[in-house]
This record gives sequence, structure tokens and C-alpha cells, in this order.
Amino acid sequence: MSVPELLARFDTPVKRINAVIATVAIVGAVLYPFVVESPLVSVGFVALIFAMRNFTWNIAGGLTGLLSLAHVAGFGIGAFAVAILTWTHGWNVWLAILAGMAVSAAVGVGVSLIMSRFGVNAFFFALGTMALSLAIAGIAASWSVTGGNDGLQNLSADEGLLHLQWFTNPVPLYFVALVLLALMVIGTAWMVKRTRFGRSLAFIREDPQMAASMGIDVVRNQAGAMGLSMGLTAVSGSLMAQYTNFVSYDSVFSMEIGIAMMVGAIIGGSATLAGPIVAGIGIAALEEALRSFDVSSSNVSSFTQILYAVIVIVLVRYGTDGIVPMWNALLERLFGDGRDPDPEDLEDERRDEASKEVAHA
Repeated sequence: MSVPELLARFDTPVKRINAVIATVAIVGAVLYPFVVESPLVSVGFVALIFAMRNFTWNIAGGLTGLLSLAHVAGFGIGAFAVAILTWTHGWNVWLAILAGMAVSAAVGVGVSLIMSRFGVNAFFFALGTMALSLAIAGIAASWSVTGGNDGLQNLSADEGLLHLQWFTNPVPLYFVALVLLALMVIGTAWMVKRTRFGRSLAFIREDPQMAASMGIDVVRNQAGAMGLSMGLTAVSGSLMAQYTNFVSYDSVFSMEIGIAMMVGAIIGGSATLAGPIVAGIGIAALEEALRSFDVSSSNVSSFTQILYAVIVIVLVRYGTDGIVPMWNALLERLFGDGRDPDPEDLEDERRDEASKEVAHA
């Protein structure tokens, strides 16, 4: 792409301001580990995991309109894939991550096809996927392979990129998470704009029946979006397992995680690519700020839920679709769209004014 073509994409003040903010954010994310202490690098890693979870949920939830609570199962499957295959059976961790992605994607495709088969609405889709997550959590809690109530712990001493493990230095794992998140965002943006499958998701979200009348295979594409979304969600679970070196059913299959993905994506702006990331990083920063004031972990969770409620109330009050859409609307009110008026639109306005004058006379 040439420079003029690139600049043509930022033809309004809103786009130019957002481009500057995005550039500063990317540079800041790259420099962050070099300007803060090690504990704050760990906070940055957790923030990236939150952002990744929200973003991958949003592929099915925001872009396709599937209100899924099954993604917590995808997160847990990714974590246990590493714990079982790598820590217990000696697989290479990258192969274990791919296996977790495959299993999670298969679960996503399966549950979507089943729900489509029964023609359930959004409410019952959420209930059905929640039931699936609870069932998988119950299996993990009682299965010896997953460690039951005791969970599984990483006892290996291997380090390096091949093993995706650095016990005392969180910087490499931070950059692994940053690169993977960037690849997910770039790949999803390309898919939505350049592929027929990606372009169909917005039509499915807005009106599945209309999408079907346009020749879109709604059932197949919903299943594909659900599989892709849950498969990518497993990556964040695998990275979190390598970070904590401990996995148990209650730490990765908690329904609170699934709700946090959904709510985080929605309050950030589920119809946008940036919204889920902004919300994920913001929530992680808030939780760390609360801990700096010696707030207990249980109270941090309570305060976070209160914040969710406050933000949702504000968004409902002002009729916006999330933080990022609210920000864009504010910029448009301040700066306008920056485009030259269309001559045809001006002609229509003149005709309307003339008609009003005639009617008044």
C-alpha cells in the first residue's frame, strides 16, 4: 500500500486522532516492560490476557451476535491442555497449545450447531452455553487426569521460548502475549474486511433471516465464528497456565471469567475491534490500583463488579454501544466528520428548504 493510499484512510479528524492514539498505545505497550519494575510487568501481562479474552469472545459475541458463556470452557481447556500434555506427559508446550485450540474450537462448533439445530434465541443460547461450561467444570473437578480438586502444578525446570517458560523474568512472556494479541487483531481485521465469511458476520448479527435470504449459510458461519472464537480463547488460557504454573478447575472454569469476557467486550464496544481490548486493559489497571490500596482479592472482585454495573448504567443512560463508540461520538461532536459535503446532499437540502418556503407561503 502506497503512502497516499494509507493517508486516504485517515480522511477525517476522528480517524486521525484515533490513529495517533493507537500508535502511542502500541509504542507504549512495547516500551512498557523497560520502564517499569518486574511486578508491574506481570500486571501488564495479566492486562494483555484480559484484553485477549475479551477480544476472542467478541469474535462470536460482538461480531456475530452469539451471547456465549461457553468461552470460559475454552479458556479452561487451553489451560488444562498445557497442564496435562506438557507438565504431565512431556509434550512440547506449543503443540499442547495447538491441541487445546483444536479441542476448544471443536467444542465451539459443536455447541453452535446443536443450538442452531433447536433454533434457540439469544437468551437460551446463553443459558445453554453456560450449562456446557458448568458441565465441563464438573468433569474437571472430579477427573483424576485434571487433578480433581487439587489441580495440576508445573514441576519442570525448563526455560526458554521453546518451553514458553521464564520463572523469574516476566518480560519474555509479556512480549509473547503482546505479539499473539497483535496477530489476532490483525488477522481478525483482515478477515472481517477481506473475506466473504468475515463480511457475512455483521449481517448475521443484525438479522439472521435477512442474511439467509441473501444466500449466507447462517448455521455454518455461526459455527465457524464460534469455533474460531473459542479456539483463540484457549490461547489465553494456555498462557495464563504457563504464567501461574498451577491449574485447577475452580481457577480456570469459574463462571466469573466467562461473564467478565462478555461484559468486558460489551462495555468496551462489542461492534468494534478496539473496544474489548480497551476494556480488558482498563479493568486490569483498576484491579491493580485497588490492590495498591491494600484491598483484599475478594473485595477487588466485588469492586470490579460494581464498576461493571456503573459503566453499564452510564452506557444505557446515554444510549451508546460501548466506551469506544461513545468516544468516537464525542470526537464527531467536537470536530465533525471533516468531509466535504456531497453536492447531491447539498442539492437535496436546498430542495427541502425550497419546499418548506413554498409550504409556508
